[in-house]
Amino acid sequence: MRKGSQKARVRVDRLTLSVFYHSTEDPSKVRKALLNLVPQGIRGSIRITESVVQGHYGDTIGILTLLVRGRRAGEILKHIICGLDEIDRKILLATIANRAGVKPSHLHLRVSKQEAYLGRVELMDGDDIIKISATVLGVRSVEELKAFIKALIGECVEVRGHSGQV
Repeated sequence: MRKGSQKARVRVDRLTLSVFYHSTEDPSKVRKALLNLVPQGIRGSIRITESVVQGHYGDTIGILTLLVRGRRAGEILKHIICGLDEIDRKILLATIANRAGVKPSHLHLRVSKQEAYLGRVELMDGDDIIKISATVLGVRSVEELKAFIKALIGECVEVRGHSGQV
């Protein structure tokens, strides 16, 4: 498959970012962490939904969710990928099979909520994370998903370098 034809065919259709916060956290700071993962120019045009649920022990848990479709979804995913430092980009590519969903067109990432608040993107497994789920149309295998992520990383170098700042 030629590189140009793959780029035209493969694209991000849907992107969801979600984050939990507990009653001990400032919801405005958690919202800022979430917004820091979105390019500055489109932050004003997106909508974050908020819901509050009760935890197992009766505590209050807030959930912030950002759902974007189409071109903006691709812009945000690229912004996130470009915000990763070189080591995290290599980790992402090396672990892509573990980050693909049941369908290889579904990509799942977790990034540090604390680092996002500080304006940086860092892969993280465990708690205190922002969960990112993307649906990439035109991807039928993990190898195609990896190729798509590699292409995004290739676009990052010219624009952002390897600063890790978003």
